[in-house]
This record gives sequence, structure tokens and C-alpha cells, in this order.
Amino acid sequence: MANSFDAPAAAPAHMSAPDSSDLLLEQGAGAMAGRRIAVMGATGGIGRALVDRLVAQGGQVAAAGMSHDRLEQVRATHPQVLARATDVTDEGDVEAFFAGARRSLGPLDAVVNLVGASVPGDVATTSVETFDRLMSVNVRSTFLSCKHALPSLRDHDGLIVNVGSLAGVRPNPAAPLYCTAKAAVAMFTRAFATQVQDRRVRVTNLTPGGADTPFWGDRAVDRAALMASDDVADAILFVLSRPAHIVVHDMQFESTGRERE
Repeated sequence: MANSFDAPAAAPAHMSAPDSSDLLLEQGAGAMAGRRIAVMGATGGIGRALVDRLVAQGGQVAAAGMSHDRLEQVRATHPQVLARATDVTDEGDVEAFFAGARRSLGPLDAVVNLVGASVPGDVATTSVETFDRLMSVNVRSTFLSCKHALPSLRDHDGLIVNVGSLAGVRPNPAAPLYCTAKAAVAMFTRAFATQVQDRRVRVTNLTPGGADTPFWGDRAVDRAALMASDDVADAILFVLSRPAHIVVHDMQFESTGRERE
């Protein structure tokens, strides 16, 4: 699935930024200026919203995604973004992504891991293949990204943000495997954070509730009562914009259940 990074085009002289939330207004349009950030899962709803925000705020972005078509859409909108189709469950592919990002951008300031997948179903009728696939996409991908991000991060004050789910905290009878996988991601993140803190690498476990993204497929969900992708992207930007002497260990947040205005 791997392919080399496309050479980035020059950034347009005038770029129109997405509508800003109050949080983004506080951060400022250039809050990410000069920051080099890798986004794993950049072609999902939240990943795409995050890339849009990072570019609008002056960040230099390396984007990894499983979907070639969606990655082409990222390139078309943001030709300055380094984009590479990456199988996030394949160690060689993940290693190549980070090596290419460092060659192209230099040492990374931050990595955001947004990859996730869920297949609802009863345990009694779920195949071992489905179990293995869910653990691979959710847990293995996070492990591989953290492992191969470390050599690509700058020597001091690098930041890794692993995005989990409240499903890893609250049991859900509709998707027990997803709950298990996200609980594993949360514990891995916390333990990994203690392992790398002496290297001045900060690690955040971000735990959002449901968001209105393609993640749900054709499942019956009251999307209007979910968070927007931008809501989660804004929370990630909050973490990314903290000064080097601040580490956000854990952050849980969700919609109140009221329809978005």
C-alpha cells in the first residue's frame, strides 16, 4: 500500500481558513506556525478537520491515511501537506511514513494518532478474524506509531496525542470489542507516557465521546446530538498548543446530547 511522499506544492499566497471557534480565536491564526505535526488517520472525519485547522494556523503537516481517494482530496485542498498512503497496521509502512516525514520536514514537534475502527456485534457470533482486525487497527496501529514516532520527534519536548474513546471507559453492549480495544489504547498510552517522560516526550490520552463522522457507517445514530468533527479537532489543538512545561495527561469530553446549533 505504501507510496513515497509527494513533493509539496508551494503554499498559496492567500489561504481561506475554516470558520474559527472561540478556542481557535484565542489561539490565533498562527498558533501552529512552524510546528511540524504528523497526523495518523488524516482521512477520517476528525483527521480531516484537524488537518484543515493545522494548515489554517500555519502548521507543517505530514498526513497518513488508509484511503487513497480521501488522501487525494487532502492533497487537492492543501497541496503543501505531505501525504502518504499508509497501512497503519504494517510496521514497515509506518516506519517508512515517519522516516519520510523527518526527511521532508525535519524533526517532528508532535504526532496525533487518530486511527480507529469498530464492528458492533455479539461476542458469541463474532469471528476471531474480526477480533484480530479490530485489535490491529485500534491497538497495534497506536503501538507502531508511538514506536516509530520516537526517532522522528525532536530531541526535547516532543508530543504524542493518542485519541481513544469514552467507549474504553464505559461498557457498551453493542460493541464490546471496540470497548476492549480503546481501553487497551488508554492503558498503553498512560504506561508509555511514564516510560518516555525522562526523554522529555509528553504523551496525552485524549478520550472523546461520539462525533458525527463516517465512523458510524449506516448505523442508526442521532447525529445531531453528537459532537462535530471540529469539536474534537479543537480539543486536540488545545493540547498541541500547550507550552513545553505543561503536559495534559488525560482529557475526557463529550456532547451534552443537545442538538448542535
